[in-house]
Formats: sequence, structure tokens, C-alpha cells
Amino acid sequence: MSASDPGLAIPPASAVAPEGGPLVVLRRAVVFSLAALSTLICTVLWARLLAQNGLSGFDIAQVILFALNFVWVSLFFWTALAGFLRCWRGGMTPGLVYPSEPLCPGQLPQDIGAARAAVLLPIYNEQPARVFANLAAMYQSLEKAGWLAPFDFFILSDTTDPGVWIEEEQGWSDLVRRLNAQGRIFYRKRRRNEARKSGNIADFCRRWGKSYEYMIVLDADSLIGGETMVKFVRMMQANPGAGIIQGLPAMLGGVSLYSRLQQFAARLYGQMLAAGLNFWQLGDGNYWGHNAILRTHAFMKHCNLPILSGKPPFGGHILSHDFVEAALMRRAGWRIWLVADLGGSYEESPPTLIDSVLRDRRWLQGNLQHLRLIPATGLHPLSRFHMIMGIMAYLASPLCLAFILTGLASMAWATLSPPAYFPPYPTLFPQWPVFDGDLARRLLVGGVFMLTAPKLLGLILALQAGSRRTGWGDAWKLTAGAVLEHLYTILLAPILMLFHSGFFFDILAGRDSGWGKQRRGGAETIWAEAVQRHAGHTIFGVVLMIITATLAFELLPWISIVALGLMLSIPLSVLSSRAELGERARRAGLFVTPEETTPPPEFAAARALERSFDTHANALDRPVRLARGVDALLDDPQLRALHIALLPTQPSPDDPPDLPALAGARAKLELSARGYAPPPLTAPEAMALLWDAETLHRYAAVPVENT
Repeated sequence: MSASDPGLAIPPASAVAPEGGPLVVLRRAVVFSLAALSTLICTVLWARLLAQNGLSGFDIAQVILFALNFVWVSLFFWTALAGFLRCWRGGMTPGLVYPSEPLCPGQLPQDIGAARAAVLLPIYNEQPARVFANLAAMYQSLEKAGWLAPFDFFILSDTTDPGVWIEEEQGWSDLVRRLNAQGRIFYRKRRRNEARKSGNIADFCRRWGKSYEYMIVLDADSLIGGETMVKFVRMMQANPGAGIIQGLPAMLGGVSLYSRLQQFAARLYGQMLAAGLNFWQLGDGNYWGHNAILRTHAFMKHCNLPILSGKPPFGGHILSHDFVEAALMRRAGWRIWLVADLGGSYEESPPTLIDSVLRDRRWLQGNLQHLRLIPATGLHPLSRFHMIMGIMAYLASPLCLAFILTGLASMAWATLSPPAYFPPYPTLFPQWPVFDGDLARRLLVGGVFMLTAPKLLGLILALQAGSRRTGWGDAWKLTAGAVLEHLYTILLAPILMLFHSGFFFDILAGRDSGWGKQRRGGAETIWAEAVQRHAGHTIFGVVLMIITATLAFELLPWISIVALGLMLSIPLSVLSSRAELGERARRAGLFVTPEETTPPPEFAAARALERSFDTHANALDRPVRLARGVDALLDDPQLRALHIALLPTQPSPDDPPDLPALAGARAKLELSARGYAPPPLTAPEAMALLWDAETLHRYAAVPVENT
């Protein structure tokens, strides 16, 4: 950790808040001790199995890799078990004060008082119709219930596509007019998306943060019910030591088979796992960057993120900013709560496997940056542990791959090296190689049980009689869906292992992930893309099968489980991306969640509003959209006046205009004005043009669509 990194090197004046008493210490001691004991027992048994014929260097490496992999499996198991017991008994988050006054439509509860909350929607090259429809549904949810007074909404754009920028302004104007929301919904476009989402939020804090006691942070695909937003504020009021309250978003709106599988699994097991985390982390939780409420003044005072020394991928702006913000808030004495039972909070799943792993690439890079932050002065031990858990969520893949490869190397060594049947000392009988099949089977059964049991426990909770069963549908179809999802996860695991391992070595080689636009909705994977992404996985699976069959045929049934997923990676990726298969599964009653059986009113309203917005421009390809957007701005005085009014009156000296691009745009517009047909505007030229009010006025009504 470099001492020059601001915000982390020097501890704040306030001390970390007390742990909460011996009960908290006891809970953590129980969970961590059980995880450590389980790992120790299984590692010793694994070492004993390998040592029956002497330990080679490969065997020692396998024992170490086994322990590193198994400790996280064990912690996952005991956390899930704790969550199962808490969900089975019911009850609220322990240690968190819940408001006692009931929440009634048409009347704001007294405990909100004069609190003001900003609802922040950071966007980056999104489809405005879908994003603004979600925002409109949230706004209407508050307005219809009479709870709108404390809330203002901010659309914080970091969009870099000029055509989308103009669509956003049109959409915002339409949104405000439809909802009669003047002075309640605001739009701001940054010239440079420095520090990405964290920088976007920081810019809001500098401009308007002092006016709001709380801020509810969203993602572009977030949807939160009005009742939940009011609950967020009330819980902050009831817990003055809380700095962040993180809701548990349920996935909703999945169309493809992949997204439906993800939202089904998240809904079936997510609340149980969150309850398990609550069992031992309590007010020392984590922040996921969205669908949460933050205490604004504490965030502004303590969560100034450092710019890490050096170049990306390990230096520069922190990509996974949320973990670090939670750690800084906790270091300053504020509590971080994860509330698993809040409800009314939703997000979307990536539509395809490839979209999901591309997002993982960025998260992996951001989490590896945390290696430099873990030793920072004054951090709470659990904040450091959260960072380690985030790293291990992806580092487990190269560790697992290394475990498999060392196993193959050990088999190759044993096959190619002649066994020594007679020891160096005199003996009448040879020493035959020994293999304890019973011990191997017990280890296998134990490992499979600890991996599978959490999913079984989640299914049991869903099948539980009474209100918990509501919305899951037929018990047999629910069970069938859980089994099919588990089988898909088994096939998916080795694919993710190779993806994440490749990303890890890619980062070690110094390649930056960047921050690309996320695909949403009905995107599908074509065969050519799948072949490009998964050809190496398929080849690796085939080679793995051949090596195993040659060197250790008796292990082929177990290795084939890994190899099968890899060899099927191309069709799995393509077929799981298909919306048609997702719809067939829905009609068959498979992978159905309670929110899908009875859609939340905000979700139904958002989808209806999305259809009512003009989405024609979203179907256009990028060059046509850009040209039509700039054309519309030059042709339409009202749209041009709106755009110019939204530009900053004084450009920041830290962010000068792109003069070469602006000169290029002016030259092409001048040619067009004289009747010539210059080349089309490039994206940088269009962007420079849109930031320059003088040029927009000068060349009003000059067509660029056909240039």
C-alpha cells in the first residue's frame, strides 16, 4: 500500500464502532471455527490418501491447493446452514432497529420528519426508454401512495455515445412532462466519465450532496418500490449509527433461458445466504454499489477513493469501488447492514453467459486491486475479510484449475515412473501400491454434500408449508427446476473456471478491462461468437478426457463431469441465450419465481411505460442514430434550446474542450452548409459539437444525416 494513496493511508479521528458484545464474537467464532475444522479434517484425510505410496512434490502441491479451495466451500456451507436456520424460524435482521409505526398509504410516517433523500440513477450508454420507464414507475409508486415529498430523482449520465446523449435529453424532457415532475427529476451529463460510476456519484456529492441527508443509489437496471424506499429512509432514521443499509435485490424480468436460470437460483437461495451472512457479520457488512441507501454526509466525509499509483489493471481508479467505500465508512465508525428481508428491490440478470463473464472480467480486475488496499491503516478486520472473499470468489477458479493440473501431473509422473516394489532394506515381500477406495469415496461424498446441501436447504425453505410457499407454484415443478438448475450449474462450473483463470492471467499480463457498455434485455449469442469465445474450452475438455483415459482410466467418470461441461460449452452458451427456450420453460412452469407469478406493481408499470416511450431510435445502428440525433438537434429549435440549457454555463478548467475534434466538426458542417457532401461526423467530432453551444447556434438547420 503506497502512503501516497489518499484516503486510506491515514486513519480517521473516530474509532471503529464496538463489535456489539460477546454474542457477535461467539457467532463469528462458531462459523469460522467450524469452517476451519471441516477444512482441516478433510485436508488431513486427503493428505493421508495421497501419502499411502509416498508424497511427491505434486502431491504436496495438491494438498495445499485442496485446503485453499475447500476452506471457501466449507465457509459457504456453514453460512448457508446458519441462514437456513434463521429463515426457518423467521425473524428480522438481529441488531438492526426496525420502525414500529406501520406504513400507511397516503400519509408519511412521523419518523421520516424533514429528511430528504436523493435517488441516484447513474447511466452509461443505456437504452433511455427502458431506464426512464423504471424511474417513472418508481416515481409514480411514491406519488400514488402520497410518499413523494422527501425524494428527488437524479439521472447522472456518463454516456459517451452522442446519439444516446440526445435520446436521453429527449427522454428526460418527455418524462418530466408526463409526470408533471418539474423540480423533482433532474438530468446531468458529465463531459468526462472520470472514475466511472464512483466518479459519477462523487460528482453528485460535490454539486448537490449537502442538500440531502440520504442517497439511494441505483444501477441502470434497478427497480425499487416506493414502499421500500420509504422503509430505507425510516430504517436510517431508526438507526442513527448506520452508514449504509444494503437491500437484497431479487432478479426480475429475465427473458433468455440463462437469465431465467440465474434469477430462479438467486431467488431460491439468495435470501437464505444473505441471512447466513447476517448471522456473523451483523453491522460489519458490505456494500454492493446499488439498491442501497447511504448517509450522505458520512459518505462525503469518509469515502473519498484513492487513485492507486501505477497504471491499470492494478493502478488507476478503483473499479470495484463499493467494497472500498464500505470499508472506509466502517473504519470511520459507521455500521454497514445487509437487510435480507426488506423486499421490493429488483435488478436484472445479464441475458447471456458471455455477457455475464465479461462483467466478471471487470469485477475480477477491481477485486484484485483490493490486494493493495487490504493492509490499509485502521480498516476493520471484517472489511479486510470482505475484500479477501471478493478476491477468492474469482481466484478460486485458477486455484481449482491448478488443482486439476497438478493431479494430472501427479498421475503422469506415477505412470511414467516405474514403481519401486522393493525398498532399499532387506525384505521377503514386495511393497505393492496401495489405494484406499473407501477413504476416497468418503471424501468425494463429503465434498459433494457440502457443495449441494445449501441448494437443498434453499429448496426445503421454498417447499415449506404456509406463506413461504406462495408464488413458487407446483411443488414438483419447483423441485424439477431446482434439479435442472443444479445440473446446469455443474456443467457451467468448469466453463467459468477457465474463463476466470484466463482473466486472471490476462490481468497479470497487464491488460486493462476498460468499462464497456452492458447488453441488456433480449440480446442473444450467435454461433460464431460462441465458437470464438469457447473454442479453447472445448479443446481443453477433449484433451483432458484423452489424458485421463490414457493415464488414469479409473478417474475418467469423475474427470468427465468437468470435461463434459467444457466440451458442451458452445451449444450451452448459444442455447441458454435463447429467449424462445426461456419462454418455453416459463410455459412449462419451470424456473418460475414468486415475483414472476405475481409481478410487483412497479415492474408491471415500468414495462407498460417502456412500451409507451418512443423506442424506434434504439433499434437503429450506431452511425444512423448518431446522424439522426445530431440532425434533430440542428433542425429542432426547442430540442436545441433544451440541450444548450442543460450544458454547464462555465466549462471546467480541469476539463477543456476537444479542440481538434471540434475543428473537424466545424469544417464538415461548413462544407455541408455550402452544398458539399463531407464525410460523416465521427463520434469524437459529434461529441465535441454537442458540447459547444456557439457552433450549434451557428450551424442550425445544416443537415448531417446524409453526409
